[in-house]
Amino acid sequence: MVLQTGDGIRAAFSKKRDGPVPVAIVKCQDYEPDQVYDALRRAVSLAGGPDSYVAFGSHVLVKPNLLQGLPPERAVCTHPAVVAAVIRLLRERGCEVTLADSPGGGIRYTPASLARQYERAGYGSLAGDPGCTLNLDTGSDTAKYPEGKVCREFPLIRPYFSSDHVVVVSKAKTHVLTLLSGATKNLFGLVPGLEKPLLHSRFPSGERFGEMLIDLNLLVRPSLQVADAIVIMEGDGPTSGTPRHLGFLLVSPSPLALDMVLCRLMSLDPMDVAYLRCAMERGLLSPDGSDIEIIGDPLPPCTAPPVKKPRTCSGVGGGMQVTPLFRAVHAFGKVYAMRPSVDPDRCTGCGKCTAICPVHAITLTGGRARISPRHCIRCYCCHEMCTDGALLLGRGVAGSLIHRLFLACGFARDEDERPGA
Repeated sequence: MVLQTGDGIRAAFSKKRDGPVPVAIVKCQDYEPDQVYDALRRAVSLAGGPDSYVAFGSHVLVKPNLLQGLPPERAVCTHPAVVAAVIRLLRERGCEVTLADSPGGGIRYTPASLARQYERAGYGSLAGDPGCTLNLDTGSDTAKYPEGKVCREFPLIRPYFSSDHVVVVSKAKTHVLTLLSGATKNLFGLVPGLEKPLLHSRFPSGERFGEMLIDLNLLVRPSLQVADAIVIMEGDGPTSGTPRHLGFLLVSPSPLALDMVLCRLMSLDPMDVAYLRCAMERGLLSPDGSDIEIIGDPLPPCTAPPVKKPRTCSGVGGGMQVTPLFRAVHAFGKVYAMRPSVDPDRCTGCGKCTAICPVHAITLTGGRARISPRHCIRCYCCHEMCTDGALLLGRGVAGSLIHRLFLACGFARDEDERPGA
């Protein structure tokens, strides 16, 4: 079973910790291996040093963001140079390392498929060290968490249960459902294969999904968080966005604190990120950030131009005002919300979207995907898994009319004009 390292790790999620939670941020301009390693060592040292988080000679599960096997230049997966630096640091402490993740639910979760995803993402060479293993065990077990607010048990990949520590190595991206895909969201990859769509189905709204993510992080309690923000993804992430250079590595014991700092770095309002808003309501975060200590290199005063948000984001800070008209229209959220549609000229009929859809709203007809609007729950899993750009996001006729009304009344700005859009 995973080593429970006591109140020190538990306190990273709450304000009961003695003093603020550290988040170290260090400049790193590119993925040259020695530069990445030096930046990582400095960040870990600033955050308290490796002795604070990982026991010498322990068995460590390193969890990257392996959404699906795509090359590093796409900025979809954690860059292999960052993963390699984390492994090197752990191996210098005599740790046995297992690199493990379960890709998105549209990817077959078999040993052969998993090996292909590692190779395509650039992780294949990381197992050259005999102390590092690429996990090919696709089994899973159930971890119970009776204290969970919305979810009291999770199916998790088997390497989790044989590790002393979990070190999460995330990729900073925007996300069409959660707005931010960072440290907290990355842990969802411990849920195996097609179990992910089942959880999406159980928790379809941003708030419910966010509560589930918090429960999962409180269950697993990773020992250390590392975030690759050297090149992030902006726009319609986590797959179909655009790479953008920022040039930072971040380290913290707390995924929530790290994601709060990522929001500042990426010009995002934490109140627009449902799981951070839920964490504040639970008392796990202070809205003003007073429980977080940012150390290391200074954050840039602003990101100019602002990081482009996904088109699905209206957000608390996106120009909407809570008026009677807004409340009335919000009741028809399914009408107003962005909905996925298929571009038949780009669709290759690969079937990833049909495999991941938690409510089976997508079928293949004539070698092309078809979406049933009546059954679609707007979880955007299909958009997340499409590597061909064939899943488009837009509003229907009624939703477009409502949006025009909002524009005319000054309650919203057009997606192309909104700051960060």
